[in-house]
Amino acid sequence: MTERPVAVVTGGSGGIGGAVIAELARVGYETHSWSRREGVDAADEGQVEAAASTLPRWDALVNAAAILLPGSLVETSVADWEATVRAGLTSAFLSSRAALRRMLPGGRIVMVSSLSGYQGAEKFPGMAAYVAAKSGMTGLGEALAVEAKPRGIRVNTVSLGSVRTPMLAVAGAPHDPAFDPEQVAPVIVWLASPDSAPLSGANLRVEP
Repeated sequence: MTERPVAVVTGGSGGIGGAVIAELARVGYETHSWSRREGVDAADEGQVEAAASTLPRWDALVNAAAILLPGSLVETSVADWEATVRAGLTSAFLSSRAALRRMLPGGRIVMVSSLSGYQGAEKFPGMAAYVAAKSGMTGLGEALAVEAKPRGIRVNTVSLGSVRTPMLAVAGAPHDPAFDPEQVAPVIVWLASPDSAPLSGANLRVEP
């Protein structure tokens, strides 16, 4: 029997992450969700390394973890700023580092970013920390694509417009039009699959 490919999704208990987990399972992946709700904090170095050490193999990583704590910049506490960056950017750093240390040539990493972090796209009030985290994730994806290339690992980013999740309900971004998570999951899974080769270093802008 052919061994199933293995995919890790950070934030897999969330709206987009959960839809990605379901789509990966549908197309035959063994899936692992890293979220605090499911016992693995993807922004905690020790927990990431411990979880990575249990994987039988590692074919794909989808960095989808994020939080949004809305508020104007002048009202944002250092704790809220650090929590937002930790969840959305530190988690991507730690999980991607763990993946690069373990993936064989042919591995794929996907950064699930946002139009909030896309240069030149419209920004909305009350989301400064979130925008900073997503902008950082976009830059991290570009840098990783360069570093991972000699290893035979591809790194791509998808920058999503509004998606109907609990996060959208508190965001300053437009609530309509918006995607359902199930509509964007196949795009993310395609990037995480061998079918997207040889694409690497791309940032797909996906608007409803």
